[in-house]
Amino acid sequence: MSVSFFVGLDLGGTEVKVGLCNQRGEVVWSDRRPSQAHLGQKAILEALAAAVDEALLEASAHPGEVAAIGLGTPGVVDPVSGIIRFPVANLGGWHGTDIVGFLRDRFDVPAVVENDANSAAWGEYCTGAGIGARTLLLATVGTGIGGGAVIDGELLRGPSGGAMELGHIILERSGRSCNCGLVGCVEAYAGGWGMAAEWGRRRDLDESPGVSQLVQAGIAGDALANQILDEGAHALGAGMMSALHLLNPDVVVIGGGIIDARPRQLELIESELRSRVLPKASADLKVVRAQHGNRAGWIGAAMCAEKYVRGGSEG
Repeated sequence: MSVSFFVGLDLGGTEVKVGLCNQRGEVVWSDRRPSQAHLGQKAILEALAAAVDEALLEASAHPGEVAAIGLGTPGVVDPVSGIIRFPVANLGGWHGTDIVGFLRDRFDVPAVVENDANSAAWGEYCTGAGIGARTLLLATVGTGIGGGAVIDGELLRGPSGGAMELGHIILERSGRSCNCGLVGCVEAYAGGWGMAAEWGRRRDLDESPGVSQLVQAGIAGDALANQILDEGAHALGAGMMSALHLLNPDVVVIGGGIIDARPRQLELIESELRSRVLPKASADLKVVRAQHGNRAGWIGAAMCAEKYVRGGSEG
């Protein structure tokens, strides 16, 4: 029986994560490379193409063939066309890009595109911390707050591809300004950029420090940094309560760079969730760390491609 491989890509503002999975979701190989996002659309597409070239070269050393390519990307992805529907922060010119067409024309294999948080949710559902779940809710805690959900084996996208924006649940009606243009969003309190900005304000800095500076300061014992990180964890737990009451998941998976670097963040998020949620939404609820860590996005993208080839609805 011929082995099929699936290329998975996870596009970020600074790098592209890339890897190969077989049809069971087992990782064969992975790597990362600069995304060139600061150079605009053409440079991003060429960075993705170079990553696929590298994956194809790796696949050629194994018996079998690459059956499809999957990409997880920031932004709202049209569920039918795969085109990016709205402007995306840190990805200049990405709005309107036909990524599916580019990948299919360049490599002559099927390609699918999914929102990056949706990809991560699908990866954890298929082969990670969400195996066996009927309803999975995923939150990613990094520079921003991402969200994804799988219900009875299908990603929850919404008709325009904009479902599960956990970061833009309103926490404080007259609260902090969010980068999205709204006021009081969870992301402004719990996302890395929001917490770093608050740290800078309380230290009276002229410019906001970076997310990594905040996290490293907390790890090193900076009392103010740890206070703000703790506040952010409680804010996310409080905001996610709404999603739990709407979806009634049996598994909540939480991942992202800040969770990987600071385990206390997950502990506080879970504590806040369990202290607030109604009993009917918390019975038998599991809250777990993402098993795949920062690989969940590209693994999920590869598994979206696998489902597409099988005849499923991903892409």
